[in-house]
Amino acid sequence: MSKKILFIGVGGIVLLLIWSVGQQSVWAAPVQSGKPTKALRQLQEEQLKAQDDFDRDVANGKVQTHEWEVRAELLRKAAATRAAEFKIADWKGGELLALISLYRLAEMHAQAIEASREFLKNEPKSRLADNIRSGMVRALVELEQVEEAQKILDELFKEPPRSQLELGTRVELFLILATVWRERGRYDLVSKYARRGYDLKMARGRFSMFDERTSDLISRSRLTLAAEFISAQERLGFKKDAEDSHKKVLETEFNEQEVLKSFYESELAAARLMFNPAPELDAPQWIGSDSIKFASLRGKVVLLNFWAMWCSQCATTFPQLREFQKKFSGKGFEIIGVTKLFGRSDTEESLKREQELNALRNFKVKNQLNYPLAVGKMDDVTNDERYGITSLPTVILIDRRGNVRHVKRGIGEYRKLEKQIEKLINEN
Repeated sequence: MSKKILFIGVGGIVLLLIWSVGQQSVWAAPVQSGKPTKALRQLQEEQLKAQDDFDRDVANGKVQTHEWEVRAELLRKAAATRAAEFKIADWKGGELLALISLYRLAEMHAQAIEASREFLKNEPKSRLADNIRSGMVRALVELEQVEEAQKILDELFKEPPRSQLELGTRVELFLILATVWRERGRYDLVSKYARRGYDLKMARGRFSMFDERTSDLISRSRLTLAAEFISAQERLGFKKDAEDSHKKVLETEFNEQEVLKSFYESELAAARLMFNPAPELDAPQWIGSDSIKFASLRGKVVLLNFWAMWCSQCATTFPQLREFQKKFSGKGFEIIGVTKLFGRSDTEESLKREQELNALRNFKVKNQLNYPLAVGKMDDVTNDERYGITSLPTVILIDRRGNVRHVKRGIGEYRKLEKQIEKLINEN
């Protein structure tokens, strides 16, 4: 099975576990009609075909890469349809593993947990037991049963990861749990789980198989955990410990990967922003509105979209932003596009100030950007520094009280972003 589809279509290291367990289940039992292994194999074949078709459409200019989420959603629904054909009590061993994989791919979290418990009850010594428990942690978090997820992760922490894939999964789980506790204001637990996840770093020589892309994802997750730990220590009043930890990261993490330093610094800036008042935008020019201060937006959920005309990936976000506007119109939701003068547009170079402002006005109309644009000065990094912006596009969500609550970098995963918006809209 292509890893690409799992990284792009389903998302993240943790979901590679689904592929791993799914393959184990397929290999563990003959593929027979009317069984979970058969359904899983068919779904995997459909995923491969969907990925090949999508890659061809991208190459031919028929679709853009961010549109994969639409097809991934169809595959998720297909998995749900397959999984609904089976009852957990009817299956054991490899067939039950295949059913767990179907539930996970379908995001049927409650059923995945129930099936996982049944498997562990019958085969507690299985070599896949830790993988099953890791999947349960993620599903329990999705169902907001965080305390139980924490207990399982505490047990997993007692045994070191035995493979690169297992290491990546564990690091990601600690990041998920640290993020959840931050949402609940429990910075003592943010500190605990962020530190544990960061300390899971292991030498390459421990692994018989080593994948550079997975290694990069692990490194980025660990750096995010380091940022969460430092921010939590600062909030808890342990300033000296936070300073020492920050210094250690700078001294040890970037000797061979200097390129990740800006990523770490942006993650630290974002962690420090969370649940703090959103910094005002430094924008001498506004298009489509007079100058806006955040005090005037109190009581509304605000999405800041950092972008540029010349950024092709930024353009792929516009249809989704229009969908958000349509869905949340009248519910106290506002979008502000944040950019600055670069001296160029999407089609022209070496533009003077007024030429670029005119290009921005035309671009706004052409792309139906039905929200205000805040425009910073040429080469001014004030807004970037205030919000830790190191790449475009980046989305910042601000709650009704004016506090930063979510940072999203890059394209994709819009269903998750939509859930974040809905959560903030429904808060009192």
